[in-house]
Amino acid sequence: MKRISGERAVNMVIDVLLVLVAIVSIYPIWYVLIASVSSPMEIAAGRVLFWPKGLNLAAYRKLFEMPQIWMGYKNSILYTSGAVLLDLAVMVPCGFAMAQRTLPGRKFLNTMFVITMYFSGGMIPKFLIVNAMGMLNSPLAFIIPGCVNVYNLILLRNYFESSIPESLLDAARVDGASFTRFFAMIALPLATPIIAIIALFSITTHWNAYLGAQLYLYDPKLFTLQQVINNILSRTSSMLREDISIEELTRITLETNLQKYAVVIVACIPLVIAYPFVQRYFVKGVMVGAVKG
Repeated sequence: MKRISGERAVNMVIDVLLVLVAIVSIYPIWYVLIASVSSPMEIAAGRVLFWPKGLNLAAYRKLFEMPQIWMGYKNSILYTSGAVLLDLAVMVPCGFAMAQRTLPGRKFLNTMFVITMYFSGGMIPKFLIVNAMGMLNSPLAFIIPGCVNVYNLILLRNYFESSIPESLLDAARVDGASFTRFFAMIALPLATPIIAIIALFSITTHWNAYLGAQLYLYDPKLFTLQQVINNILSRTSSMLREDISIEELTRITLETNLQKYAVVIVACIPLVIAYPFVQRYFVKGVMVGAVKG
C-alpha cells in the first residue's frame, strides 16, 4: 500500500510538471495568436495577456491583400512538396538497405554518414557546387541539396532493423519474392509510421528553410514564403526615418509589431494543419531513435 501511494504521489508530481511545461510551451504561441488580432494600443499598454482586446484584423487584411504573400505560399508549397517526395524517395530505400546486415561495407557506410552530421563543407563550397551544377536561381537548388538528412536516415535504419525481422525476408524469398518486391510489398506498408514521421520532419525543415533560399534564389517570382515575409518586415522597418514625428514613429512601430505577429501565424498555418494527421505516429517514431544508435 505504501508503494502504491508513493507511485501515485510521483505520478501526480510528474503530471503537474508536464502541465507546467505544456503551459510554458503553448503560451508564447497563444500570445502571438491573440496579439495578432488585438488592438496595437492594447498590446502596447500591456493589457493583452490571455484574451484578445479590441478585435483588429487589419494586419491579416493587409497581408492577404499583398500578391507576394500568395506567390510565396504557392512557391513554398510546391518546393516543400517536391523536397519531401525526393527526401522519402532517397532516404527510405537507403535506410532499408543500411538495415540489412548482409550489405557489403555496412559499417563503413554508417560511419561515413555519421561523420557528415558533425563535419560539413560549409556554406561557400555548397554554393559553388550548386552554381557549378546550374541550379542557381532554380527551385532545384532548394529541393536537391538537402534531400538526405542523416538523423532521419538513422531513424529509418533503426526502424527497419527493429520492426522488420530478417526471418520475414527469408520467408518472402522462400515464396519467390525478390528483394525489391519484398521492399515494395511488405517493408513499405509496415514502415508507414516512421515514413509519416520522416515526412513531418522534412516538411518542417523545408517549410522553415530561409538561408538556403536566400542564397540560391534571387528572382522575386521564385521567392519562398519565408523570403517574402522577411522582405515585407524589412520594408516596413525601412519606413522609419530620422525626421519622423514621435506620433508617426509610434504608429508605425505598433503596426509593425502587429504585422510581425500576423506573419508568424500565417507561416505556421500549414504545419498546424499537417501535424494532426501524423500525431499518432509521432511518439512511436521518436522512440525508434532511442532504441539503437
